Amino acid sequence: MAYILNEDTNYTRRGDTGIVVEDGVLLDVGMDVVDLVIPNSVTEIEENALRDHNKLKTVTIPNSMTAINKLAFNGCSTLTSVTIPNSIVSIEYGAFHNCTSLTSITIPDSVTSIENSAFSYCTGLTSVTIGNSVTGIGDYAFSGCSGLTSVTLPNSVMSIDDAAFRSCSSLTSVTIGNSVTSIGSSAFNSCSKLNAVTIPSSVKNIKDFAFSGCPELVSFNFMGTKAQWDAISKGIKWNVGMGTYTVHCTDGDYTD
Repeated sequence: MAYILNEDTNYTRRGDTGIVVEDGVLLDVGMDVVDLVIPNSVTEIEENALRDHNKLKTVTIPNSMTAINKLAFNGCSTLTSVTIPNSIVSIEYGAFHNCTSLTSITIPDSVTSIENSAFSYCTGLTSVTIGNSVTGIGDYAFSGCSGLTSVTLPNSVMSIDDAAFRSCSSLTSVTIGNSVTSIGSSAFNSCSKLNAVTIPSSVKNIKDFAFSGCPELVSFNFMGTKAQWDAISKGIKWNVGMGTYTVHCTDGDYTD
C-alpha cells in the first residue's frame, strides 16, 4: 500500500496507513505502510520515526531533503529498496542500521558524508555504489554487512574510519581510491574471505588491527614503490592473523 501526503497538507494521520508531518518534519509512519513516498513538504525525518517498522518495503526520498537523518530507518527489517535523490548531502548516524533486507544501495554523487554506523548490520546488502563526492567513510559505516562481496571506494574518499567494514565476512576484494591517506583501526578486521586489496600510494597510515583476522588475504596491490610501502606508519598488529602475504609494488614485490 502506498501512501502519499498531499503537498498542501502540513499535518495528517490516517490510522495505521497514514503519516504524521509537522513543520516539515516527518514524525511518524503508520505500521501498515508498505511503500512510502515521502512528499516534498518534508525536509527532515525525526530520529527513530520509522524505527523497527516491520512492513515497510520501499522508500522514495524527496528532493526537499538534504540529509537522511540520524537513525531514520533504524531496524526497518523488511526494507528492500531506497531511492536517494541528488539533493542528499549526508547519510547520518545509524540511518539504515540493521535494515537486514536491504540488498543494494546507490549513493548519489551529491553525498559527501557517510556517517558512523550508517549501514551497519545490513546483512542482506550485496551491492553498494558509492558516489564520487564522498570524502569519508565513518566508524562502523558498513560493519557487519555480511553479504557484501566487493567494495570500490572512489577517488574522493580521503579516510576510512575505524571498523568501517569490520566483519564483512563475504567481502573478497577492496579497491581504495587514490586520495585515501588513512585506513582506520580494525577497518577490515575479521573480513574472513578478503583476498585482495588495492591500496594507493597516498596512504600514510594503516592503523591498529586494520586487516587483522583476514586469513585469506594474500595479496596487496600497492600503487607505489617498496620505499613508499616501508614509509607507511603501521599500527600494532595491523596484520595479525593474515598469514603469508605479498605486497605488489610498482618496482617489484615485497614480502613482510
